[in-house]
Amino acid sequence: MTSRLLAPAGQQLSSSCCHPRRTPSVPFRSHRSCRSTCRTTTHATSHNQQQLQHRDQEPWQPAARQASAAALAAVQACAALLAGQLAAAEPAIAVLNSPNARIPRTVDAALRRSIPAFNPQVQAMQRSLEDVAYLLRIPQRKPWGNMAGDVAAALAAFDNRPALLAGVPPAQQPEAEQLLDELFAKLKQLELAVKTQQPDFVGVRIADSLKRIADLELLQAPGLSFSLPREYASRPYLAGRAIVQLTVEKADGSLAFVDNLNGGLSKQGTVLLTLDGYSAPISAGNFVVNVLDGLYNNKPLQMQQNQQQWHGCLRPIQASYASVITPGNSVQPRPPIPLENLPAGTFDPLYRLPLDVQSGELPVLPLSIAGAVSMTHLPDTESFLSGDEWFIYKFDKQQAGLSGLSFDEGTFGVFGYVTDGMAVVTKLQTGDTIVSAEVVSGLERLVRPEAGSNGSSS
Repeated sequence: MTSRLLAPAGQQLSSSCCHPRRTPSVPFRSHRSCRSTCRTTTHATSHNQQQLQHRDQEPWQPAARQASAAALAAVQACAALLAGQLAAAEPAIAVLNSPNARIPRTVDAALRRSIPAFNPQVQAMQRSLEDVAYLLRIPQRKPWGNMAGDVAAALAAFDNRPALLAGVPPAQQPEAEQLLDELFAKLKQLELAVKTQQPDFVGVRIADSLKRIADLELLQAPGLSFSLPREYASRPYLAGRAIVQLTVEKADGSLAFVDNLNGGLSKQGTVLLTLDGYSAPISAGNFVVNVLDGLYNNKPLQMQQNQQQWHGCLRPIQASYASVITPGNSVQPRPPIPLENLPAGTFDPLYRLPLDVQSGELPVLPLSIAGAVSMTHLPDTESFLSGDEWFIYKFDKQQAGLSGLSFDEGTFGVFGYVTDGMAVVTKLQTGDTIVSAEVVSGLERLVRPEAGSNGSSS
């Protein structure tokens, strides 16, 4: 009788070592067949070992082994040396800042956020739309659902229309009503643009809507939301907004500017400066007084001068290095004014102290916007600025650090921006002239305490 080696159900004897190996639904093999397979495998293994021994005896093998050993020793030595250097080195200290999204990057955004919000419903609407503008900057898959929710929240505010008009003086109620009608129409257009997912149209509608909100908030803002420090209470100040128009001309009288009203080229250009007394009342008021006194009429301009003297002026001019600088009166200079900055999230300006931008102290009116207007520094001090010399800052990203801010941010007191005519500013050169400077609106916001009256009655 032929004997069989049985295995448990579901297992099969291995052909190489006769141990059971689980292979489902495979029939059992006999002991004789297993022994035959083992002999065949053993013969193949012996043949492979002979080939390896023959190959190891080839003459080039010892040299290759020596080369491999030398290379391995070199790698180990380098690794040990590098490990020792890393252990002995001091820890590196590096600070990398990403562009700060909390600081405004455009003139419109900076001036809009500087308006004191006295109406909570309008303020909430503004926050919703600014959230849409922020989400729109996401480069790829935009959160259209979140944007639609913000627009719906802004439209829902119109369910209580009288609350949106709270704070508007009675004489300006018709203007405010018209602004609300325009705002509602723009919001409906924005709602459609978001629903159809058209980024370009969304950007345009957001800008239009936020402009109407800013105009409405200006009507609701009665004046300053804080009191000036006692030591500066006798200085003139601007309790709101004012617009100054500059008429400039090239030194050679060339037709370098575009006439937007009549078309064609002109030898004179127009620049509009919007002065913000809500954030910098003393600086803006001082500038308005200088304009009223004719201090900048027929005044030559300088470009990118730093700590230099011109026209016999004995005082060095310290302004930001990419600027259009207007010198003041070198014979009888105006009294200096304190450095004035309103930090974001605070209620009143900070005087005589630069902002600690590295620690996150950011101004409401940043310098890091092309067209920022500020007074120049006096020599050997960061606490006071010139009372008559000022400049327009021509900011670009090449002048910014890793945070996207100017290296001079927080050290100058910005009190306004170029809101029209920046193309004219970029064409100005040393020797070009401010033909005239005049206040075209907002003069009633100027307060002169020493005279006991405002600018309109002085």
